[in-house]
Amino acid sequence: MSNDALLEKLVLRTDDEDYETPLPITLMVGGVIITGSILPRDEWLRQHMNLLSEKSSLTEFAKDFAADMLRHEPETSHIHLTWARIVTGGPHVPIDEYGLLRVPLSEVNAWTIGDLNPIG
Repeated sequence: MSNDALLEKLVLRTDDEDYETPLPITLMVGGVIITGSILPRDEWLRQHMNLLSEKSSLTEFAKDFAADMLRHEPETSHIHLTWARIVTGGPHVPIDEYGLLRVPLSEVNAWTIGDLNPIG
């Protein structure tokens, strides 16, 4: 769990609302700056299940993955991002082609609403 009650409330609120307009956010995690948009946990899970299911050998794993995640973790233990990128001194580095990222709230050192864009 996070020590930041406001961030926990923000994640909980995002998880409770329909996924229509992602909220841009920037996180500092262990000295790394990550920027992206908050994605509700269930939508993040659905997108990951779709990715895993694209590989026929992982379809059953995708179902088990979702069931285990929903059964064993508190709702506000992680923040889920889409369009996530690592901010560097040069161009931003995408996390992967989908930009899906899951970060334990307990690892977030600092955060701000908004997406960091390179200047210039």
